[in-house]
Amino acid sequence: MTTNDLFRDFAPVSAAEWKLRIQADLKGADYNEKMTSDTPEGIRIKPFYTAEDLPDTGAPAPALPAGWEPGMYLDAAEGGEPAARGRKALGGGVTHLVAPIREASGWLEATGAEPGSVWLEWPDVRLEPGEVLPGDFASASPILPDPIGNLAATGNWAAGRAEDMKRLEALCRTFPERVSLTVRADLYQQAGAHAVQQLAYAVCHMQEYLLATDQHPGLLPALERPVFRIAVGSDYFMEIAKIRALRRLWHLVANAYGQSGECRVLAMPGLRNKTLYDYNTNLLRSSLECMAAAVGGADLICNQPYDGLYHKPNDFADRIGRNQLLVLRDEAHMARVANPADGAYYLESLTDQLGRKALALLKSLEKGGGLLAQLKSHKIQTKIREADRREQAAFDSGELQLVGSNVFPNPDDRMAGEIQKELQPGRPVKTLIEPLPLRRLSVRQELKRLRDEAK
Repeated sequence: MTTNDLFRDFAPVSAAEWKLRIQADLKGADYNEKMTSDTPEGIRIKPFYTAEDLPDTGAPAPALPAGWEPGMYLDAAEGGEPAARGRKALGGGVTHLVAPIREASGWLEATGAEPGSVWLEWPDVRLEPGEVLPGDFASASPILPDPIGNLAATGNWAAGRAEDMKRLEALCRTFPERVSLTVRADLYQQAGAHAVQQLAYAVCHMQEYLLATDQHPGLLPALERPVFRIAVGSDYFMEIAKIRALRRLWHLVANAYGQSGECRVLAMPGLRNKTLYDYNTNLLRSSLECMAAAVGGADLICNQPYDGLYHKPNDFADRIGRNQLLVLRDEAHMARVANPADGAYYLESLTDQLGRKALALLKSLEKGGGLLAQLKSHKIQTKIREADRREQAAFDSGELQLVGSNVFPNPDDRMAGEIQKELQPGRPVKTLIEPLPLRRLSVRQELKRLRDEAK
C-alpha cells in the first residue's frame, strides 16, 4: 500500500475550504483576530498549514547530520572537580565534552576522553603564562576559536583586531586539520535578539571571517566546516525552524564565497528563560529545548544543569542533565532520523520565512559595513536591546508566561540561603564596545523576592 492509497476514498480539501469551515465555526468572530498571531520576528502564524504552504525554493536544502550526539559543557571556572565530572559524564553515556581552554591543561587529559571527543573552545586565541597549546591535548578536536565572539562577549579584543587575526591565522596554520572557526551565536539569543536577528547576526559574524581571508588566507581551511554555537529558546517550533534556516542561510552565503557550505551546530538550552524560583521547572524547559535541537538538526547537544543559575556544579544536576539527553536519544529514539521535520507543512513554511527575513537583514548589515562596523557603532546592541525590551514587557505584563515566576508562583519558596553564584554579573568598567550580556527575563523579579525574604 502506498501513502496515496490511504487517502483514495477521501476527496481533496483545499486551504480555502478549510478556512471557510473554520470561519463558519467561529460564528461571526474575526478569523485573523481569533485564529492567527504574529511572532516577534513579524511572522504571521496560522491555525493550519497545507501543501500549498510548502515553499518553492528551487534549490535542495543542505544535508543534515545522520544523527546527533549528547555532550557536556565543562568549565573549570564554575567550580567542582572537572576531571571527575568529565569521567562520570563519559562513563554515563555522554560522547563528547566541550571545554574552554582556560585551565584545561590541569584536568582535561585526566578525564580519559578518547581522541576527537573534546571540542576545545579558544575564543580569544591567547595563552596565559603556564598554559599549553591545544596540540598537547590529544583528545581535542575540533579547536574552536572565535575572537569576534570574544569581542562581543567582553567588549574588547584580546590584543587588538589586527593582532587577534594574526594569532587566529597562526593557530589555523599550526593545526589545519583540527581548527574550525566558530560563531558564538548564543550571545545574541541570550542578550534578547529574536530568531531573525540571531540568524542574520550569526551568519554575518561568520562572514567577517570569510572577508578576513583576503588578508589572512590561512583561515580558509578552518572555514570548510565551521561551528555555530547556538542557544535554544522556549518557542519549540520556532527553534526547530531556526536551526534548519541557519544551515540553509550559511550554505547560501558560503557558496557565494566558493566554500562548501557545510557546518556543525553545537546547541545548548539558553539561560534567558531559566528561573531561580521553582527551579525544577527548568527541567521541563531544557527538555523541550533539547528536543527542538534534536529535531532541528544539531550535531552536538549539551544540556544545562537545571540548578546552574544559582548552584555550583554537583553530581545530581550533572546526572539529571545527561539523562535528559539519553532519554531523548535512546528511549524516544530522537537520533535515528536525520531530518524528522522534513516535509512538515508548518515547519517548512516557518523555516522559509525565517530564512528570507534573515537574508534581508543580512543584506542590510552588509550595506551598513558588516557586523564589526555595526557592533562598533552600537547599532546591533541597540536593535537587540529593543527586542529584549519588547519581550521583557511581555513577561512583565504576563503575556509571556514562565511557570513559577510570573504565573503560579509559590509564595513559600525560599531561595536566599541557596545561592552560590552571582545572579547578575557586573559589567566591565571600560570596554571598546558595549558587550552583549545575558539578560534573563525573571531576574528583576527574583532580586525583589530575595530582598523581600531578607525583611
